[in-house]
Amino acid sequence: MKKNLRKIPAEIFAKLKTIKTDQVVAGCAVMFKPDALAAGQLKHLGVTLTPTGLEVPDFVIPLTSQGKFSTKNLEGEEIVRKDLPKETHYRSVETPNWGDSYKGTHTVDLPYEKYPRDFDPPRELAIFMTCENMKPGLPGYVIAFRVNDVLEKNKRSFKHRLFENLNLLQENVGTCGIEPADVALTDYMKSLHVSWELLPPGSREDVIARIFRDRPPSAEEKEVASQRYDFFISLKPQKLVFGSSGFRRYFGALLEDDLVVFENIQYGNAVYVLFDNWEELSKRSRIELLSGKYGTDFKRVIHNSGWKEDVKAIVASKRAEKK
Repeated sequence: MKKNLRKIPAEIFAKLKTIKTDQVVAGCAVMFKPDALAAGQLKHLGVTLTPTGLEVPDFVIPLTSQGKFSTKNLEGEEIVRKDLPKETHYRSVETPNWGDSYKGTHTVDLPYEKYPRDFDPPRELAIFMTCENMKPGLPGYVIAFRVNDVLEKNKRSFKHRLFENLNLLQENVGTCGIEPADVALTDYMKSLHVSWELLPPGSREDVIARIFRDRPPSAEEKEVASQRYDFFISLKPQKLVFGSSGFRRYFGALLEDDLVVFENIQYGNAVYVLFDNWEELSKRSRIELLSGKYGTDFKRVIHNSGWKEDVKAIVASKRAEKK
């Protein structure tokens, strides 16, 4: 898990362009495994998993032990102004009279130069949290987080404060994001849902442009997308499938009305083949969809040396069932 961000991620700027309102907040929704919660992954935020279910406080001000941005949030920060000329300061020391301390001492002020200092006071921001389903025994818990600081895009301090608030989330949650300020915390779960777009097969260049419509792909991403395009086209699809979930990009093919093949272009290490209920499944959270909870409704094929042949075999079997 990355502890701190060195700069605001490109994905954040890309989403920022899609938010029409002037006010935004740092916020995200994350799925946590029960074992991780039971082991205390979010203990520092007061989130605990007990035999009776999940316990989530309304809000918590992060502890200084979580990192430098959490520390600054509680204690403030001294800023050395190296853009300004040094100032003369004095340090008081006790010096012996006539070089002999038996004759007493006197105070001497010794001059020295240092840059001016400003003090950025602590903001004491809290992270608000909510979880819609906290019953015991669930395969995963989706918790929404929001830093209680409304940021206005047109303010000069916007990027600086956004950077700090994103890092406050990153240090305490392990990930970060942004949402419109007027969106309810409970609606953050929607950012985990996969929204699909079905389009007729186009050229490889058109497909890559659509997958990475908000930014140019890296050479590696372009190569992976090109390979997947060639493979999906070889399956003779009715339509190509484009999806998004937060900042993640999904690409695949609708082969039959009840047969879809797709994967995550950026982070995927497996291909998913969805069957009868794929449209309903796609409305569920991304992590629910990929968790194996609905095992009879789809198959997961790891990218091993023979993964393409495995996918082709599953597709051929499903198509044969329809004849």
